[in-house]
Amino acid sequence: MRRISLPLPLALRSINAYLIEGSSGYALVDTGMHTKEAEAALRAALAEAGIAIEDLRRVFVTHLHPDHIGMAGTLELAGAEIMMHGPELENATLMWSGDHSMIDETYAWFERHGMPTDVDEGMRASWLEIGRAVDTIKRVTSASDGEDVDLGGRRVRLKWTPGHTDYHAVLVDGAERVLFAGDHVLPRITSNVGLYPYSRDDPLGDFLDALRAVRTLPVTRVLPAHGDPFDDLPGRVDQILAHHEDRLRATLDAIGDGERDAYAVCRTLFPVLRSAHEERFALAETLAHLRYLERRGKVREGGAKPARWSVA
Repeated sequence: MRRISLPLPLALRSINAYLIEGSSGYALVDTGMHTKEAEAALRAALAEAGIAIEDLRRVFVTHLHPDHIGMAGTLELAGAEIMMHGPELENATLMWSGDHSMIDETYAWFERHGMPTDVDEGMRASWLEIGRAVDTIKRVTSASDGEDVDLGGRRVRLKWTPGHTDYHAVLVDGAERVLFAGDHVLPRITSNVGLYPYSRDDPLGDFLDALRAVRTLPVTRVLPAHGDPFDDLPGRVDQILAHHEDRLRATLDAIGDGERDAYAVCRTLFPVLRSAHEERFALAETLAHLRYLERRGKVREGGAKPARWSVA
């Protein structure tokens, strides 16, 4: 197995793809965003391993974000079979379709929650722009939660880990005690967990439950999509759980004794935002924390526009 670092044109500077050589050939986990720099880096890394892009037989995509699915169409054209968790595939088809319906829904959603019009316009424009780095894929093989997946002769099990996206999936190699973690568990940063108009009801609740579920997996090595591989999965899960407890308390403090819209809460929690992408992720994450608290009776959402939140 070989880690391949692929550059990103984002604040997060790179993503890890993982090249697997098994008894029946080569497979890849995640693809990188499709930029000239990333494609050149992928081809160079494969050449260093003694193979060409045409030698990849199967590619597993952990989730629909552009840095994970972006080059899948190029790899498909080169001869690889593309595979994803089935429900995530359905959402990916909608998100990167030509009608931009999910982006338009998000624009209206953010407007409802207090995002200024100019910021909202920038969010929409940046989302459309990043979509240009996502290939069209003609055919994707669907896999199910709990299904064994063959990656070049190496058998791994798909595990549904919602939160970062609704149907994000990790891969568990029980024989080698390895977890291909995607963006579910990262070594130094925490995954963005956002609430969108098309999300499952409680993304943060999903994410925390999924963290607890992977905490006890019989693995000794974690291969994340960002950052270095690491070994202490239970310890890292505990750190992330504690982080979100802190953020939930900070969310309540940011609301205070009055009523505030979600964007105002967001700017208290995230005082420095340097791009339209960061604006989107920050407001969506704030909304996920507000929804989590609302579902547990801690806060309530008013019906005005923009919607205002108060401590229950």
